[in-house]
Amino acid sequence: MSQSPEKNSLPLLNRRGFLMASTLMLAGCGTQKVSSILPSPIWDQNPLLDTVGQLHAVLPQATLSMGAISRASWAKGNPIPRNMSRMLPVKYITVHHDGMSPFTNTSKSAAASRLETIRRSHLRRDGGRWGDIGYHFAIDPSGRLWEGRPLTWQGAHVRARNEGNIGVVVLGNYERQLVNPTQQAAVLSTLQSLMSRFKVPVRRVMTHQEWAATACPGRSLQKVTSNIRNNALRQS
Repeated sequence: MSQSPEKNSLPLLNRRGFLMASTLMLAGCGTQKVSSILPSPIWDQNPLLDTVGQLHAVLPQATLSMGAISRASWAKGNPIPRNMSRMLPVKYITVHHDGMSPFTNTSKSAAASRLETIRRSHLRRDGGRWGDIGYHFAIDPSGRLWEGRPLTWQGAHVRARNEGNIGVVVLGNYERQLVNPTQQAAVLSTLQSLMSRFKVPVRRVMTHQEWAATACPGRSLQKVTSNIRNNALRQS
C-alpha cells in the first residue's frame, strides 16, 4: 500500500502550538500530556496485543449511510485521494472530541460550519499533505450523525494507529462540558451499528487517550465510552 503523508501520523502540538490553535480555532484533538485527574484507560495491556476472540475484519463499502448526514451536505471541497491511503479491514473504532471550544448549538447549520472548520484545519496539517477531515463520522449536540471522511479511505485521527481504525468525533470539548443525554444515546447507537456492521468486538472500541498521551476525548466522553464498554462486557 502506498505511503500517504498523513498515514499513521497526527502532529504533536507543543504548548505554543496549542495556544495558537485555540486562538485561531484550528480544530482537532491534538496530542497533549494527560492530566493526573483524567480517568485511566480501561485496558491494562496494549490493545494491539489483545488476542481475545477471533477478529472478523471487514473491508468497508463505499457507501455506508447508517442514517448519517452526507458529507456532500456540509463539506466545501472533495477529498484528495493522492494524500490518503485505502482503508484496510476494520479492526478498531476510536472515539474523540474535537477539542475546540465547548459546543452546545443544536442547529444543523452550526454543526455543518464546525465540521467545515475542522476539515479546513486538517487540510493545513503537515504542510497541506492531509487528504480530508481526519474522522469518518461526527456526532453533534442534537445527536445527529454526520458523514466525514469516506470509509473507503484510511482515517487520520490516531498517531501510528490509523490502519483499520474508524474515527468517530463528538463535536465539542468534553474536558470543559458534559456529554448530554441525546449525545450519549447517539454515541451508543453509532458504536453499536459500527460494531455490528464491521464485526468489531467491544474490546477494540477505544478512546484516543487509550492510544496516546492526550486528554482526548475529555473526561466526560471518556466516562461515557467506558460505561458503554463496561455495560456491553457485563452483558456478553
